[in-house]
Amino acid sequence: MTNVLNEPSVGRPEVRRSPRRTVLGLRERTSIADLAAFFARAIPAVRRELDRHGLTAAGPPVAVYRDERGHQFQVTVGFPVWRVPLVVPGGPLVVEDLPGCRVVTAEHVGPYETLGGTYAALSEWFTGHKLVPPWMMWEEYLAGPGAAAETAYHTRVVYPLP
Repeated sequence: MTNVLNEPSVGRPEVRRSPRRTVLGLRERTSIADLAAFFARAIPAVRRELDRHGLTAAGPPVAVYRDERGHQFQVTVGFPVWRVPLVVPGGPLVVEDLPGCRVVTAEHVGPYETLGGTYAALSEWFTGHKLVPPWMMWEEYLAGPGAAAETAYHTRVVYPLP
């Protein structure tokens, strides 16, 4: 998916099945402008909480977006887990269930600032299929800060389908 010039690469939207997963994370209402700061706080905090509960991440970080109003939205940043404690006692973590369902997804390689091209491709896909994007979607960070150079960040954008 990467190219020789290290330019951002947008994958073509594709429909596939996504397994049901549970994500433990931190939830906050934020704006695009404050998103990077929230991620910088959330990812290490969630890792500490998982360690405290003896849990292991079952995949790369995930951000679940919902309830967009104006320039703000609710986002949960965390990790999928194999098991969830019966209660997340008095801690900051919330449980986010991702449905097992058909999804439309597109993959992006490059800096986060260039994700707009991937969202545009998905928007065109929804328009072409006469569908409205759902109120909830998520991003999976397959390679990102600490794991890759910014030009090699690999993000999967996922929308559940009816």
